[in-house]
Amino acid sequence: MQRNPTPPIPSPAARWDAFVEQHPDAGFLQLSAWGELKSAFGWSSQIVSLPDSAGQIRAGCLLLLRRMAGFTFGYVPRGPLTDWRDRETTDALLAEIDRAARQAGAIFVKIEPSLLDTPENRQLLASYGFRPSPQSVQPRSTITLDISGSEDDILARMKSKWRYNIRLAERKEVSVRVGTTDDLGHFQELMETTGQRDGFAVHAFDYYRTAHNLLVPQHGVYLYAEFGGQVLASIVVLHSGSRAWYVWGASSDAERNRMPNHALQWAAIRWARARGATHYDLWGIPDEIGQIAAGMAGGQSLSAEEMPVDVAAFPPGDLWGVFRFKQGFGGVVERTVGPWDRPLQTPLYHLYRGGVAARTARAAGQPPGEILGAALTALLPSPDRTSPTHPAIHPVESPGEWRSLLADLPDPHVLQSWEWGSLKAQTGWQARRFGLTGADGLPEAAFQYLWRQPVARLPLRVAYVPKGPVVDWTDELAVARVLAALEVTTRRTASLFVKIDPDVDETSLAGRRVKALLGARGWRFSPEQIQFKNTGITPLAGTEEALLESFKSKWRYNIRLAERRGMGVRLGGAEDLAAFYTLYTETGQRDGFLIRPYAYYADIWRTFLAAQEEAGNPAGGALLLAEHPEENQPVAGIFLLRYGERAWYFYGASSEVRRRDMPNHLLQWEGMRWAQAQGCTAYDWWGAPSAPEDPEDSLQGVWRFKEGFGAALRQQIGAWDWSPTPLLWRLYQRAMPLLLDVMRQRHRAG
Repeated sequence: MQRNPTPPIPSPAARWDAFVEQHPDAGFLQLSAWGELKSAFGWSSQIVSLPDSAGQIRAGCLLLLRRMAGFTFGYVPRGPLTDWRDRETTDALLAEIDRAARQAGAIFVKIEPSLLDTPENRQLLASYGFRPSPQSVQPRSTITLDISGSEDDILARMKSKWRYNIRLAERKEVSVRVGTTDDLGHFQELMETTGQRDGFAVHAFDYYRTAHNLLVPQHGVYLYAEFGGQVLASIVVLHSGSRAWYVWGASSDAERNRMPNHALQWAAIRWARARGATHYDLWGIPDEIGQIAAGMAGGQSLSAEEMPVDVAAFPPGDLWGVFRFKQGFGGVVERTVGPWDRPLQTPLYHLYRGGVAARTARAAGQPPGEILGAALTALLPSPDRTSPTHPAIHPVESPGEWRSLLADLPDPHVLQSWEWGSLKAQTGWQARRFGLTGADGLPEAAFQYLWRQPVARLPLRVAYVPKGPVVDWTDELAVARVLAALEVTTRRTASLFVKIDPDVDETSLAGRRVKALLGARGWRFSPEQIQFKNTGITPLAGTEEALLESFKSKWRYNIRLAERRGMGVRLGGAEDLAAFYTLYTETGQRDGFLIRPYAYYADIWRTFLAAQEEAGNPAGGALLLAEHPEENQPVAGIFLLRYGERAWYFYGASSEVRRRDMPNHLLQWEGMRWAQAQGCTAYDWWGAPSAPEDPEDSLQGVWRFKEGFGAALRQQIGAWDWSPTPLLWRLYQRAMPLLLDVMRQRHRAG
């Protein structure tokens, strides 16, 4: 009798790969073949797994080990593979990883898990003893395409120009084929050409050849685009589980108008679909884009098309040009929590971090003082850690939640809106939002916290809560609690100081108490007042007739005069912004105030015009343009912002044409009517003299115009700073103006 042969026992590597393939976070960086590849080039690798009672793997990781700067460390790329909310399993797995790493002499283990960047996930990692690391290995932000459905569905999600380019490549006789080892010479040549052109380092030939031998065809493919027998471009795509990744790509400078790169990506998508993948990861975009997306979408994925950035304005090189290319394929932007370290030998780990920071500063050409500063900063609490530990503070990660929170608080300012924070995130600031819960469990306060590094090579950070925090300023206990929360957050973000400039009437009893409380807590009136200290308010409650009656008689006359002389006002749209900017530039030159580039204002104006069209959004804006039938362009304009029940006159512009026809009076009247129609009860004139009794105050002339519309002066407490290191704050206040002046002089000289 012939016996059935005993089935072969899978190797440990095969068993591990089978586990990786079925895991929800499957990734090529956790495959055993990737460990073999890294082991051939300076690393060592081992699989650390946790079996269940039946001997099946329930959690694990590919652990890479390397010696650098005299220290050994462990690294888990896109892992470990575990259910992070299963504490028993994850604790047991981390203990096994620690044991394996310690046996190898590692002083810490770095992980870069596939978890999305949310406060909950950051807090989860911190609860396991990890701390955020400043050194990333893998790209933290990416664009992922949904490649489920039919090919027509996938193409429909792309920009029309991208669909056109894919078809154009086919019409122009570009063909794509699967490569073999004989083609690796072409691939290396293309990589070196691309590296020289775009300024990035390229692996040696042996690296790509070894990757091919280990990963193709089971987990990957090298694709080549050709025309007339000439190889024009190539990409490498790897696959694991339900996802495929575009890992490496290169192209020549020849025949680029035939769109070989579009053809390659389409071929790669089709290859991935044929292997059962439902998602295609384009593997790497500028992390600034991911930060904006995480802020706007609360850590979830956000359509690349919805990003509030001007793609056409990006520089052509580096990852910015790559983002322009990848965005067109119609995916979503995702950002992971990034790198986190788990120290195993804490003193040596701190020494290592200080050494790496100093070496990085030295490589950047920084002077010895800044190198030392970088090393010392690395030993301090890192910025943007997990949420403050103040028990009542909670981060807010979605626009809807933020708007709902502000709706429960008194008089939120437009500069505390989600839209404003997202705009600042495009100009070098990091934006975080926090809520404060009272003892009764109800919302008590909120603040949008912005922080940045003002000078790239100077290792310090400053923070700002514009026109906030949002709190009932008559509630002294709530005010004290939110100030404490701000102080905690400032320490947690390793900021030199935080600035606030809330709308609090300094002449009121509440205002005097707030100033006393600020002084008692170590806050100082700031020498740098970013916003106008004082403003004027025109109440909008009541009828239009009552509002008009509150104006000075001469102002009512001028409004009617403008109408009699044929002046009209209309709502403008995005197509009118350039014309408004032209007026604004003319006004700045005439009145002597600084004008920023068009892109800066256009982002603000477009954002609030779009918010105005969004149903239920308490934020919005309006562009009003004054025109005369005899002119072919607007003669004046204003841009209003609104939030909740308040509107702000933020930007005003006018030409010398038709000034005697009083277009500015008519504009302000129509602006107030628009604000009333939005349900606003106050019209904020955004600026009044800082010294109302001083006839030399530069705002006196403007204020006389505003007063005529029934504006009442509101003197506010201004901007206040708090620093955990007051001595350094004082040094900063003295040195920063001098440093900025030197930088401006160098800029002019250059």
